[in-house]
Amino acid sequence: MALNLNQQAATPETTIPGNGTIPPKAASRAYVIGMPIASAGLWMAVLAPALVVLAIKVSEITTPDTRAGALSLVAGVGAAVALLANPFFGRLSDRTTSRFGMRKPWIVGGSLIGLAALFMLGSATEVGAVLVAWVVAQLGFNAALAALVATLPDQAGPTERGRLSGLIGMTLPIGLVSAAFFAQMFDNAFQMAVVPGIVGTAIAIAFAFTFKDRVLTEKPAPLNFKEILGSFYFNPKDHPGLGWAWVTKFLVYVGYCAGLLYLPYFFTDHLHVAETQVTSLVFQATLVSSAGTVITSLAGGWISDRIGKRKSMVITSALIMMGGLIVIATSTDTGQVLLGQGILGLGLGVFSAVDVALITDLLPKDQSENAKTFGVFNIAQALPQSLVPAIAFPVIALGGYPALFLGGAVVGIIGALLVTRIKGVK
Repeated sequence: MALNLNQQAATPETTIPGNGTIPPKAASRAYVIGMPIASAGLWMAVLAPALVVLAIKVSEITTPDTRAGALSLVAGVGAAVALLANPFFGRLSDRTTSRFGMRKPWIVGGSLIGLAALFMLGSATEVGAVLVAWVVAQLGFNAALAALVATLPDQAGPTERGRLSGLIGMTLPIGLVSAAFFAQMFDNAFQMAVVPGIVGTAIAIAFAFTFKDRVLTEKPAPLNFKEILGSFYFNPKDHPGLGWAWVTKFLVYVGYCAGLLYLPYFFTDHLHVAETQVTSLVFQATLVSSAGTVITSLAGGWISDRIGKRKSMVITSALIMMGGLIVIATSTDTGQVLLGQGILGLGLGVFSAVDVALITDLLPKDQSENAKTFGVFNIAQALPQSLVPAIAFPVIALGGYPALFLGGAVVGIIGALLVTRIKGVK
């Protein structure tokens, strides 16, 4: 299908005083096609190192006795940087006055910085160099991702946000599978890191030249320390709907991470699967879950646009996710675990799509901090990955892995029901 790159430019624009030129409310064909592809490309670039490259690189330059600690250090610091970088660079994107637009400089610049860091990572010979390279990669790619997702409310109207959010929801599992595909093609860490990075960066930069970016017409005042801290939160009193949406997303992902992070140990310690089979089973579970996410993501977003109801679909999809977690918790064999993973993925696809559309509908009308707000919601998705391990140990000690999974399901169900507190949207 040919991309009509001039389609959007022919449509009248609107301007909100002080907040820039807002592109038309009907997204161009080039944007609808290109934005999800760019998102998948960036996810592929950043997930390839996270999946295998860090572990291989650390193993190459450490001893068997020290590699676990070194990998934990690198991965942990990188995760913390990603947690903070997304909302911070989103805030800067909202304040960018470049004549090229608010988002394009960050998509292009962030991608190139991330790619350069992958070259550093692939050629590193010390743990310190690996750590620095991975931190810079997280900074660059998260800057690009923050700006990329902020183009959604800039470019699309309410009646098409669900469909586009559905497409975006497909991009993480597609990026995950693509990263794994590239990783198995090569036999050294440098190629595993750099090749997906080159492909993903090229896709993101190409996309940046296919849409008419929003342009900020007035230069904002310089950021002070208080405003910098404000990059990581919004006041729920001023925006109660966004506050409840954040809590919902956070609690649902607490439940999701409870099942995701400890699945290998569930296989070995609870189902007594041989360790030699665990890697294959985890891959199968990931593949089944990702397939379910891809299948329902686009359909869920499209349906929410058609019926105009976001909250009920958020609740339903989250309950399906937690139902999958309950199936896993009560599993007596690996086949039941894979079934639960499939159910979990089906629910996640709809939830990911409709949740983004719901957040977009709740954004303030002045659109002055869209990217920052999306970055704060990224914290709701990423923070459980750090908190769940801290909570999991005593729960597992008392009731085993089934207790952890069931407890996560209860937390996720509570989060799903709290979406009813949101006012002003259906």
